[in-house]
Amino acid sequence: MSSGSTGRVTGHPVHGRAWRVGMALCMGGLLLAGCGSQGGGSGGSGGVASGGAGASNSANAAGGGPGGSAATGTPIKIGVVTTLTGALADYGQEWQRGFKIGLEYATNGTNAVDGHPIQVTWKDDANDPNQAVTAAKSLLQTEKVDILAGGANSASAIAMEPIAKQNKTVYVVGPAVSDSITGKYYNPYIFKVSPNSYMEAKAAVLSIPDDHATVAQLAPNYAFGWDSVKAFKDLATQRGLQDVLDVYADPKATDFTPQLTKIIQQHPKYLFVTWAGAPGPWKAINDMKLQQQGITIVTGIPNIAAIKALFQGFDGMRGFTTYYYTLPKNPINDYLVAHEKSEFNTVPDLFDPDGMAAAIAIVEGLKKTNGDPNGDRLSEAMAGMTFQGPKGTYTFRKEDHQALQDQYGVILKSQPGVDYPVPTLTHVISAQDTVPPVLNR
Repeated sequence: MSSGSTGRVTGHPVHGRAWRVGMALCMGGLLLAGCGSQGGGSGGSGGVASGGAGASNSANAAGGGPGGSAATGTPIKIGVVTTLTGALADYGQEWQRGFKIGLEYATNGTNAVDGHPIQVTWKDDANDPNQAVTAAKSLLQTEKVDILAGGANSASAIAMEPIAKQNKTVYVVGPAVSDSITGKYYNPYIFKVSPNSYMEAKAAVLSIPDDHATVAQLAPNYAFGWDSVKAFKDLATQRGLQDVLDVYADPKATDFTPQLTKIIQQHPKYLFVTWAGAPGPWKAINDMKLQQQGITIVTGIPNIAAIKALFQGFDGMRGFTTYYYTLPKNPINDYLVAHEKSEFNTVPDLFDPDGMAAAIAIVEGLKKTNGDPNGDRLSEAMAGMTFQGPKGTYTFRKEDHQALQDQYGVILKSQPGVDYPVPTLTHVISAQDTVPPVLNR
């Protein structure tokens, strides 16, 4: 049963969006005006490449850590292409911070593996797949890098995949989300450290605590919204949830009264909201007091800036997140939090742990090859590899090199001294519960 402000028309899925349910606002490359860094964030101290699109920043940090001695072997060169300027700069800068801290952690402060110093060159794609391709080619042909990493959005990551294959170079992808990165566009040199969109869709369903509860959905009336509604409905139905109403609104709508009135009349136990962009339906949901009427709102929880901007007054809202800095309980996350504070005067946000996990994965793979970055040897070493990161255990599935990992069911709660409702853990959504289908066959 579905309704909306305009008729539903057919459309083609958008790469990287079809399963990005609930990741409204800033998460996973969806644009939101005003999504900035958390206070004290990555602006000046984050080591971000300066200059416009395509700017690069090289770092040769070998041998400078505590207890380390100068590494004298052939340098291992890593080239990272991500978004460091423009609308998605926060994501790339978060990933950059995490990657730097991950190298420090994985090498015990030496930034070297088996006597080989690690050199990292950063290039900004300005959220443009064409610039990502140009940057990747420059890194491989001019900088002579041995390993590629990055990809703040799926389009850039997908554009870089054939370059990695052509050059037989391992490419560790993140935080791009599209299933097709390790599906349709997979090649043996691709390793995806971030969750894919299926894993996030499954986590969204598992964040609802009641089996067989009634659920309505609210989504924008275009391909992203339609595909997200279908993805959630399919997985929800498998779990036993009852999708009783699907309501669509114009993506540019400012008045959501007709849609929310239908939902209130249906009175489901939960309303799952998928939205990309601001301001979206959030103020209307708050103003019409859906939660006070017994309809619990569920969505994907984005980064801290977006929580501050849009979720004030949403205490009790449920959902899932791929990361919030207080949720993982392990020494590696403790290290990440401590070093974000000491080095960058901030706390880790949504994509810092992805960057850290990518760096750890590269180092662990290089340890298995005794510091040899040859793409074939490194790919063989990393396929099926399990390693520890800021979210606990990660495993690069051997069949498609997608990293399986935990996510988190949360509820938003006010906390003294915090100026936004805090994602508070309800349960860990284990990697085993969100295993995606293998799509590269």
